[in-house]
Amino acid sequence: MLLRALVDSPELRLRVLTGEDALDRPVGGVFTTDLLDPSRYLSGGEIVLTGLMWRRAPADSPAFVSALVGAGVAALAAGDAALGSVPPDLVEACRAHRLPLLEVPVDVSFAAITERVMRSLLPAGPGPAVARLRRLAAERAGTPSAGPEPAEAMAALLAVADTEYGVTGWVLSATGRLVAGAGPAPGAALRPALASAGLDAPDFPAAVTVDGAPFSLYPVAGPPGPPGPSSYRLACWFVALAGDHATWDDERHAVAAELAALVAGHRARHEDGRRAARRSADVLLHRVLGWRPGRAGGAEREIAAVLSRCGLPPGGPLVAVAVAAPHAGDQPRAAPPGGELPGAAPAGGGPAGVPAMAEPGAAQEAARVLLEEMLPGALVGVGGATAVALASDAGDVVSRVRDAVGALGRVPGLDLPFGVSVLGASAAGNGGEPASGARGDRAEPAGAARGDGADSAGAAGSDGGEPASAAGGDGAEPAGAGTGSAVASVARVVAEARRAARLAELLGGGVRMVDSAQFGSWELLLAMVPGEARRTFRGALLDPLVAYDRDHGTELVATLEAFLACSGSWSRAAEAMFIHVNSLRYRIRRIEELTGRDPRSLADQAALLLALRIPE
Repeated sequence: MLLRALVDSPELRLRVLTGEDALDRPVGGVFTTDLLDPSRYLSGGEIVLTGLMWRRAPADSPAFVSALVGAGVAALAAGDAALGSVPPDLVEACRAHRLPLLEVPVDVSFAAITERVMRSLLPAGPGPAVARLRRLAAERAGTPSAGPEPAEAMAALLAVADTEYGVTGWVLSATGRLVAGAGPAPGAALRPALASAGLDAPDFPAAVTVDGAPFSLYPVAGPPGPPGPSSYRLACWFVALAGDHATWDDERHAVAAELAALVAGHRARHEDGRRAARRSADVLLHRVLGWRPGRAGGAEREIAAVLSRCGLPPGGPLVAVAVAAPHAGDQPRAAPPGGELPGAAPAGGGPAGVPAMAEPGAAQEAARVLLEEMLPGALVGVGGATAVALASDAGDVVSRVRDAVGALGRVPGLDLPFGVSVLGASAAGNGGEPASGARGDRAEPAGAARGDGADSAGAAGSDGGEPASAAGGDGAEPAGAGTGSAVASVARVVAEARRAARLAELLGGGVRMVDSAQFGSWELLLAMVPGEARRTFRGALLDPLVAYDRDHGTELVATLEAFLACSGSWSRAAEAMFIHVNSLRYRIRRIEELTGRDPRSLADQAALLLALRIPE
């Protein structure tokens, strides 16, 4: 379609700010972004839609426009909801680069523009089946205020495709969550397998076989950009249709393509609706991580009030889940020195040394969407290189995260570290110390934050430098101490989840999860030691015993294991080995001679025990 056709659409009411002489440019696609440099996701000919969240200073406009022009886009359409109007510096930059600039009214959604462009790219003269689906979609959409929920609208379309045209399908998230569908849904084990196949497919539509049955997968892109063979597919939905598309006739192909396009329109509306909530969540997370007890301005009450409005009372059970952004080189852009991003905490509202809030990059947005899909209803924000979800049903959340980690772990080459921390119970007057234990008649899962006050809020780290956030230990909190203690608990559980994600990242090797309860485990300590160092340590202590046993037919290694398992008790170890105590003493002396370590010494016991725990 021509750019002029968009401008002339009465329902869009787009206003040309500059570039009136270039309205006959063809538009070959549409792309929505809030990145300062989205050029890597552009192929040329698109109309770019932006909410201007990338703009922090007038100097950003020429850089943004230059990136678009270099990528060969057809035009730029800017919404004015964030800043109230399109800034003059952006108009001037577009004029200088001869890039058409359109202003999008605040009550016109980007989804409406996306649908208009995508419709123009479909083949002319749709067949009866496609026309039927389009009419149904238009009827179901209604007005933005009166239309049904996206899942209901998509389910209605899928039901018609199933009953009238024999195309049976479902919409799945990247974690296998059923977004919408008609008829019997795929089983709990089949859905994650289908999603994993979509994450690993070389191209689309993808024909896959799961549990012996053929399926065809069509991607529905979410932020930050179009799907490709990368970890950005974590933000996608997939339309999974029963059957192999290679065997379909033209009508079935057309119905499948139309379903994918209609679902893409619903997804675009879903993303439009989530934009403000995501921004608020980012600001809240930034303030939680930068919180200090006794700070002026009533920050404790403000944070607690926002959490409560989200159904997360800061004095109740909470679980925080952090996921490190997939490695893609698109890191968050920090605010300029001395500056802040739009919507960040006021300059006077944070302590010295707390960095200004950074705008999430594409990889961070993918991590955010992954958590939103995995934990519907959770409060999800982005801070530094991690996305963090806060939810109140600890047991259910931890279980769902473990299931998702297991499903995503099937995808080859996916590098995704998760961290989990649980706040079992916290009352406003208990100093905000997390605890684990029974809640009602239900046991809390392992992973509660420690209550000893030892570095429990986290220090500055590699993913954005979250500051420590813990209640002061002198008990001299100002008025509102109960609220401050509760907010300290929230800050602590969030910081621990992020630290657990960083530890999972250090472990390497695909999709993995570290629970904060593992911080003090020797398993985690050993896992972080390089393999060569572990093998050298084990060999230095145990190889002499293994060689002696092999050459003399003795059981020195088994004797050492039994002695340490009995905590150095001569009588219990001898009984366990069915030998006399004097024989045990002889063997322990031989072990000491061969290893140079005394199994009766506590320090040497620890070293020998670690050596035994390291696998060969």
